[in-house]
Order: sequence, then C-alpha cells, then structure tokens
Amino acid sequence: MKSEQIREYLRKHSLLDQFPKFACVGILNTIVGYGAFFILSDYFYYLLALILSHIIGVTHSFLWNKFWVFKSKQFKILEFAKFNLVYLFVLLANMVTLYISVSIFTFNPKIAQLAILPLITLISYAGQKYFSFRQITEKNC
Repeated sequence: MKSEQIREYLRKHSLLDQFPKFACVGILNTIVGYGAFFILSDYFYYLLALILSHIIGVTHSFLWNKFWVFKSKQFKILEFAKFNLVYLFVLLANMVTLYISVSIFTFNPKIAQLAILPLITLISYAGQKYFSFRQITEKNC
C-alpha cells in the first residue's frame, strides 16, 4: 500500500480521529484506574482492589468514550450493556493475566498490573470501536 492509501484507510475507519482521542482517554483513565488500584491495594486483597478500581475506571471511560471519542449522542441501554460486556471481558483477561503474573511468576502486583496495561488497552479499543460504539450506517446494513 502506498502512504496515501494507508491514510485513506485510516480516515475511512475513523482511526486518525478516534484512536488519538481514545489514547488520551486511555492515559487519563489509566491514571484514574491505576491510581485507584494503587491506593486500594494497600487496603484490600489485590484482586478485590482490581475489581473496585475497574468499576471506577469503567464509569470514567464510558462517559469520555461515549461523548468525546465515538460521539454517540443518544443514551441507549444496549450501548451501555455492550460497553460493560467488553469491559467485563477486559476485566477477566486482566484478572487472569494478573493472577498468573503474581501467583506463578511472583511479580509485585503493582508492577505486573502496569506491565499488563498495553495489552488491555488494545483489547478495550477494539471491543469499544467494533462492538459497543459501532456506528450503523446504510453501508453496514
């Protein structure tokens, strides 16, 4: 592919506009979610701290992604359910990976969670773009 074809593909699939915004929300959400995990893990079992920080992060992420990244203007219960389903999958993948990192490889939970974040981010973006906030157009029907 030539660079113009690549650029057109990215433009067609909204990646030039959406992914940078998603990345910004992700950075902010990482600060919020990981910050909550960092603090809560001092008071709770690390997997419970992960669940609580996940709930905080998901709420934060839904609002930013819905209105700013994917520009979904109407509240649809199905959209909210799909968003949470994606994040449930993300949470389960995160929990399994974190558990293996801590229990089998004996990594510090705080360091392991930080290392897992890039993978979780990619899974999250794909799920939100292509499942939760997928725009139905005449072309897609």
